[in-house]
Amino acid sequence: MQTSAHQRALEEALAELPSAHRRRRRRWWNSLLEWLLVLIALVTTSVAILVLAVVLVERELDRRIYPNISVRGISVGGLTMEQAHSTLTNSFRDLLTQPLELRYGDQVWYPTPADLGLRLRLDEALSSAFALGRGDLRIMNLQRAAAIWQQGFDLPIHLEIDQTRMQRYLLELAAEVERSPSNADLWLDGAEVVVQPERWGTQLLVDEMIRDMSAALQDLEPRTITLRTRTLEPTQRDSRITPVAAELRTLLSAPLTLSATIGPCAPRGCNWRFAPEAIANWISVQRRESLRGDEPAFQVSLDHDAIRKDLQPIAALLREEGTLPEVAWNGGDLIITRAGLPGRALDLEAAVAAVSTLLPTAERSIDLPIQPILPPVHEGNLQSLGITTQVGVGVSSFSRSEQYRITNIVAGARRMHRLLIPPGATFSFNTQLGSVDAANGFVEGLAIINNRTQKEWGGGVCQVSTTVFRAAFFAGLPITERHAHAFRISWYEELDEPPGMDAAIFTPSNDMRFTNDSGGWLLMESYVDLERQRMTVALYGAPSDRRVSYSHRVLEQTPAPTQPVYVNDPTLPTGYLRRTDSARPGLRVELYRTVTRDGAVIARDTFATRFRPWPNIYVRGTGR
Repeated sequence: MQTSAHQRALEEALAELPSAHRRRRRRWWNSLLEWLLVLIALVTTSVAILVLAVVLVERELDRRIYPNISVRGISVGGLTMEQAHSTLTNSFRDLLTQPLELRYGDQVWYPTPADLGLRLRLDEALSSAFALGRGDLRIMNLQRAAAIWQQGFDLPIHLEIDQTRMQRYLLELAAEVERSPSNADLWLDGAEVVVQPERWGTQLLVDEMIRDMSAALQDLEPRTITLRTRTLEPTQRDSRITPVAAELRTLLSAPLTLSATIGPCAPRGCNWRFAPEAIANWISVQRRESLRGDEPAFQVSLDHDAIRKDLQPIAALLREEGTLPEVAWNGGDLIITRAGLPGRALDLEAAVAAVSTLLPTAERSIDLPIQPILPPVHEGNLQSLGITTQVGVGVSSFSRSEQYRITNIVAGARRMHRLLIPPGATFSFNTQLGSVDAANGFVEGLAIINNRTQKEWGGGVCQVSTTVFRAAFFAGLPITERHAHAFRISWYEELDEPPGMDAAIFTPSNDMRFTNDSGGWLLMESYVDLERQRMTVALYGAPSDRRVSYSHRVLEQTPAPTQPVYVNDPTLPTGYLRRTDSARPGLRVELYRTVTRDGAVIARDTFATRFRPWPNIYVRGTGR
C-alpha cells in the first residue's frame, strides 16, 4: 500500500516537467522501481524460504539427536530416539542376551542378565545424547551444536550390576560344582573289609567370581570366564587307612580251625572251624580320637570276651569231670576213703590267648590247651557239701538165702556204698551197679527162666535194688523208674512190709532210678548184716523237713496153680527131685506214698504191682 501512494505523488511531480523530460525520467524511475520491486520480491522470497527452511530443520531436529553424537562409539546422530534405541539394542544384543559363558571342566553355564542382576542403561544414555544442544539459551544451543558438528561427542553408557543377585546365582551354581571332602574310611561288612578312599573337595570362590564377572562385564561384550575354585583336603587320608585295612585282611584271611582229643572227642579228635564271618565278630575297630605322625586312623583289637563266649560251648563239651570220691559217713564227720580222679578241661583263658596270638599270623590251626581239674569233691570242699543228717533208710531181709545169693547181695551192696549223689542228679541203679560179672565180685546161681533151670549171673541183686528203692522211698525222693517182680517173693515181706514194696532190675533194660531233688548233696551207704541176714541202705544229706506216710490196698487175688511144674536137669542124676519154688497165689496191689513238707503235701505217688500166680516147681534129675 505504501508503494502505490508514493508512485502517484511521483507522477504528479513529473507532470509539471516538460513532457519529454518527464517521459525520460518516468521511464528511468519505472525501471528503477521495477528493479526495486524485483529485488524486494527476491529478498522477501529468500527470507521466507530461509525462515521456512530453518523452521523445517528445527522441527525435524526437535525429534532427532543432533548429528555427530555417539554413545560408546556407536553413532546415534540424526536418529530419533526410537531409531537410536534400536541401534544400541542391536549393537549390544549379544551382551543383553548372553553376557557371560562360565566354564568348569566340561561343564558350561550361560547366565542371563536377570541371573546376574545386569541392566544396560540405554535410555539414560540416549536421553543424555538427545539433550545435547538443547539448553535454555538458543545462542548457546547453536554454539554447542556447531561444536558437536565440528568435533563430535561420544557419550558413555552405564552398566548396572546387582551383585546380590549375582551372588545368589553363584551360590545356586555352587551346588553343581562344589562337593565336600570325603575322609578315607573303612568298616567291616561281615568278613569283607570295605575301604572308602579319600576324596578331595571343591569350593567355589564366590567373592572372587563376583569380581571377575563384574570386571569382564565392563567391556560390554560377552566373555568366557573359568570358574575359580579351590580344593579342600580331607582330614582323614588314605595313608592312615591302608595299614588298618591290611591288618584286618590278615585277621580275616582264612578260617580258623581248633582241635582237641579229650572227652567225647577222644581218641579220633574233634575239629571246630570258625569262618571269617565268625572271626569278624571278634574284631573291634575303634577310631582314634587324635592322630600323631603316621599313626593309623583306627585301633584294631580282638575282643577277648567275644572269643571267650564262642569257646565256652567247646569248653562245656570237652570238660571231663573227675570221678567222685568214696566218702564215709563216719558218724557225721565225713572223710574221703578213696579220692576221686582229677578231670580235664579246656584252659579257656589260655585258648583265648592262643587265638588272639595266632590270628594276626598266617597260621590257622590250634591244638586247644587242656588242663587238669580237681575232682568235683575233694578235701577242700568236702565239708561244704552240707551232709549232716540221715534223710532216708531202707531195710530188707534175705533170710534163708542160698550162698550164691548172699555173695551177690554183698557184691551189689559194695557197689552202693559211700556214693555221692550231686544235687539234681538222677541216680541209676544199673549204671552204678556196673557189669554183673566175676570182675565185680558176682557169681552165677541157679535160676528158673522160661520154665528151665539155668545158671544166671547176679541172682539176688534185686535184693539190693529193692533196698535202695526203699531208702529213696522213705527219703521222699521222686522215683522215676521202678519195676515190680513177676511174682511175690517172701524175703521182701519178712519184716512186715506190705506187698509191692520191691524193685526188680534186669540189666540193661529194667532199671531203678530216683532223682535227688533235695537241693543238696546226698551220700549213700549200704550195710550187709550177715548174722541177722539183713541189708540196710542209708541216705545222708542236709536236714530235711519232708515227711513220708504210706499205705497199700489189695485190688485182686488169684489162686495159686494146683499143678506142679517139673524142670529137667540133665546135669543131675536120675532120681534126683527137689522143690525149688512153692506155689503162691497171684495178687494185684497198689502202694501209696504221700510226701509232705511243713504240713503241705508236695507229692502223692502210686506204685502198682501185679504178681502172677506161681506153681510148685521141682527140679528133676535126668542124667546117668
